Amino acid sequence: MKKILSVLLVFMLLALLFAGCKKSGSENSDASKSEPDKIEIISQTVDIVVYDDGTLTDYWNGVIDAFEAANAGVTVNATIGKNAAYDLRDMILGGNSPDFVYLPSDEESGITAALIKDKAMLPLNDVADGVSAIVLSGAFDNVYCKPYDDEKIYLAPLFFEQKGLICNKKLMSENGWSVPATWDEFISLAEECDKKNIAIFTYAGREPEEFVDMFAAAVAPVAGTEQMNKLLNCDKDAWTDNEQVRTFAEKLDAIKKLVVSGSSTKTAEDVLESFKNGEALFISGSTADLAELLENENADYGFAAYPSLSEESITTVMLSEMYIPVEAKNVDLAKKFMSFLYSNTAAEVAAQTVKKLPPVANISGIAAQYELGAAENEAYSAITSSVFAPRFVIKAADNETLSDEFCSLAVSVFKGDVAPDEFAANMVEYIEEY
Repeated sequence: MKKILSVLLVFMLLALLFAGCKKSGSENSDASKSEPDKIEIISQTVDIVVYDDGTLTDYWNGVIDAFEAANAGVTVNATIGKNAAYDLRDMILGGNSPDFVYLPSDEESGITAALIKDKAMLPLNDVADGVSAIVLSGAFDNVYCKPYDDEKIYLAPLFFEQKGLICNKKLMSENGWSVPATWDEFISLAEECDKKNIAIFTYAGREPEEFVDMFAAAVAPVAGTEQMNKLLNCDKDAWTDNEQVRTFAEKLDAIKKLVVSGSSTKTAEDVLESFKNGEALFISGSTADLAELLENENADYGFAAYPSLSEESITTVMLSEMYIPVEAKNVDLAKKFMSFLYSNTAAEVAAQTVKKLPPVANISGIAAQYELGAAENEAYSAITSSVFAPRFVIKAADNETLSDEFCSLAVSVFKGDVAPDEFAANMVEYIEEY
């Protein structure tokens, strides 16, 4: 099973601090089609803690200045830096919780993961409803933002990395091929590639993390995000005799002889080498992976969404999250600041400072106005009308997920060790043991 980063022992004290604590904020936050509307606030000061690995300083300073300028009399007290997690811990344990936090759940301290485990965040459904017209469809509808089974949103997405297929545009152009949108098109293209002695795809069998995203992109447009979240939440009934799961496994089985030979034993480095050598048309990757390739290779690479089982498609993403601690004192103003981060003004600050954008609906329009990185331009041009952030639910008691088991099953299909109609049954067995 996939182990999640461990948390400092002292943070276990949070369970005591938050036991029985309930604090509700305004349910009236709203948004227009271009900027979030203003809401009435009680205090004119909002305390925020934001993680910055050294690349976001100009962004945070810029959006804070813009927010204060748009809200006369409002002051943002910001704690910004690489040690934000420990600043947050000390503030909470000292009874002085901030009002707003940006600290991704995969940050190495594990403090956000601990807060999720302790249910120490306020619901954000009113924020999500208020900005629904100005964010990409599906941005809040995932396990990242909805970590429990209560359908409430507790974390909001800020920045994201797209996940999908990195393609060799030179090979595509030379052979007159186009990017496949569906799995049927992907399989047809694989057969054409085979005629040219080119593999459609290669994967790192020793580190097969891409199959969760590939699965979500294939199935979510057919089953819907509600059903997909049930699958990722390890709902046994959702997996039992699931037709979409079987169909996805059948598609993998259909290309098992059309991928690079020996992919099941490859490392990520092996995969990259095969791709750069022109042995495969596609590999899995993220925006950051594409950026690294474009920076270091004199080649023409592009980006595409993973294929879907239907004509509808989604873009899979990896999120970094923000939230409001349960002990926040100025909840309304914290929600107002959070909503502002999806505004055109804040998105333009992001484009100018970090050359990437939050998941805003007019992402392609803003990207066209600014000189972003080559990878971001490629990725944003490939983005679909809807996004989805797939992640298997974390088992709180053990800090584990079933991601590794799922990905190993996908590799087993490629190897011929698991038949497509056995895939879902195997996952049910893992869930029962889980």
